[in-house]
Amino acid sequence: MLCTNVTAQVTIPVGSTTRSMLLYVPANLPQNRPLVISMHGSGQSADYQRNASKWEPIADTARFVVVFPSGINLQWDISGTTDINFISAIIDTMHRRYAIDRNRVYLSGFSMGGMMTYHAATQIAGKIAAFAPVSGYPLWGGGNYNSSRPVPIIHVHGDADDVVTYPNLGNYLNGWITRNQCPATPQITQPYPANKPNSVATKRYWGPGLQQSEVVLITLAGKGHWYSLDSINGVNTSLEIWNFAKRFSLGSVLEENSVGFCSVNGTIDNNYPGYTGSGFANTNNAAGNGVSWRVNFAGAGTQTFTFRYACIDSRPARLLINGVSVVASISFPATGSWSTWATVTVNAAVSAGVADVRLEATGSSGLANIDHLAVTQGTGAACTTSLTANTIAVAQDSVGVKANADLRLSVYPNPASHAVTIKTGKYWKAGDRITLYNAQGKTLQSRVLKSNQEQLNIASLPPGMYYIQLTNAGSKKASQSFLKH
Repeated sequence: MLCTNVTAQVTIPVGSTTRSMLLYVPANLPQNRPLVISMHGSGQSADYQRNASKWEPIADTARFVVVFPSGINLQWDISGTTDINFISAIIDTMHRRYAIDRNRVYLSGFSMGGMMTYHAATQIAGKIAAFAPVSGYPLWGGGNYNSSRPVPIIHVHGDADDVVTYPNLGNYLNGWITRNQCPATPQITQPYPANKPNSVATKRYWGPGLQQSEVVLITLAGKGHWYSLDSINGVNTSLEIWNFAKRFSLGSVLEENSVGFCSVNGTIDNNYPGYTGSGFANTNNAAGNGVSWRVNFAGAGTQTFTFRYACIDSRPARLLINGVSVVASISFPATGSWSTWATVTVNAAVSAGVADVRLEATGSSGLANIDHLAVTQGTGAACTTSLTANTIAVAQDSVGVKANADLRLSVYPNPASHAVTIKTGKYWKAGDRITLYNAQGKTLQSRVLKSNQEQLNIASLPPGMYYIQLTNAGSKKASQSFLKH
């Protein structure tokens, strides 16, 4: 963590090219904070954009990183991939250096930078949570609205703009309103903000659309082709962009110690480096073993599921939602070592509301080590308190005992505050060992099992995710997680 603000000119490799950008990082910035990328207009520079947009005071207060990229020859590739690759490289670099939150990256640009913002929406919507073009949109022919998901957009434009003219903007925005399936009739606020009677700004709002997407247009009456910081008679464009964009995220990252992680048919380990959170889920080596989560989806539609994993051989799997297989075959190819991490992304249709999500091995080696699950437009939900849903079957043992109700371990209530009850199947006998671990794998309690129902006092434990594990003399294991309030 840096003790002072950082303002620096930075270069990074992008393919065979070296690209430059201005960087601003507030002092003492914690991990997992947002990233704003602000692109200059044609013939302008990163420093010009920085001075025009005044992002630093907002970043200081709201705690996020700002990058002002430099276009090649002060232009942007608004039809190809040159600058799409640059934006992707910026995100990767900021994640490595400052641990920015990949789910909260916001892209904005002025004039030609606004055109580039719209181009990026059709190319890398899966990497940008919200888009904020200013005084710029495609001026050629019909628009391209083929984004991989519905995208939140806020556009700010002066109606006296004589460079990127205002009259045709409405026709272009209608394409995004239709693509997002937002209401065709906007809600209008004039003047905007409503508490400023002298404001020349008008706000038009279309939403919510698919996956809670929105389209907003702020029109500045009598304003030309410039970036507005007129907080008295209009709006501070950067502040309007931030207040809009900060409400959107590509989703949530569900670590093994976070709400939404429910169980693993195996253990939580931390013996290989490179994981995020406090460890990774390591399933028992058999088909049918898996990892379960509970996710609350904001709306119905296609959602993206990204699994971060490591394995030394191929570990195929399937994705189930509410017990139904929705992706029958997912390839998890070898990453080269247990400490080399990669991601696999699949799409599946979901309904609005809470769903049980499970990644399940289809091969005899079990799953790859699973670091976390990232979901779009979803947040972790408390795991069910149902005994049936909270039980875990262990793999077939050495003498051929099948995984059934006799092998299961249940923990309830879940979440819990003062004590948990552990109920075991008939497979587990007095003398087997019951162990309580924290999310880092540290043993907190361990004792011999005396009956098929035990109680553990957890009142003194801090809030978080914990794990109960049963082990017998034959080294067979069963595990179950629970959440402490």
